[in-house]
Amino acid sequence: MGAEDSFLKEVLNSNLSKSQLKFIRYLVLFILVGVFLMLLGDFGSNLSQSEVSKQDYNQQQSSAGGVLALEEELEKKLASILSQVQGVGRVAVDVTLDTSSEYVYVRDHQQSSQEVREEDDAGGIRNTVESDDTEEIVILNKGSGEEALVKKEIKPKIRGVLVVAEGAENSYVKADLMQAIRRGVGVPSHKIIVLPKER
Repeated sequence: MGAEDSFLKEVLNSNLSKSQLKFIRYLVLFILVGVFLMLLGDFGSNLSQSEVSKQDYNQQQSSAGGVLALEEELEKKLASILSQVQGVGRVAVDVTLDTSSEYVYVRDHQQSSQEVREEDDAGGIRNTVESDDTEEIVILNKGSGEEALVKKEIKPKIRGVLVVAEGAENSYVKADLMQAIRRGVGVPSHKIIVLPKER
């Protein structure tokens, strides 16, 4: 620190003109402001990265919760319907989904082109065409924030259905249950297991 203090004293006590001193002050101030802005930029980028990672985590959590809710809804609906089949008593259903729902968003497509004609001194002509093609997701402003406009929702595919039912030991009842599941939820036979329930 002693060497820096003596250097500053020498600069301030030297025979510099007022304009040179003013220039040095502005230069030091400019450097300090630059360092401050660089530090502020690093802080802002760290903050925005943490916000993005928090949003990703929340989306993953809501996606997982959505899959579980959809599985439970399908299980209740299937159990209610299958229990009404003739010869069937109590029914337990387990549905497993591959993924959560997927959304296709409305996109705003904009295309523009511009033709530029240039002539040089030798009489040569050059035509260039510049085209710009952009596509953005349409965002709606809601009261609490923004939300992308959904064009359609693709329901998740069912990985498998397990049914345990009273009366399924009878081959006719089991066949009726298999057919009801195949047609009701559109699952092929190799993804369905129907087992008799212990009485």
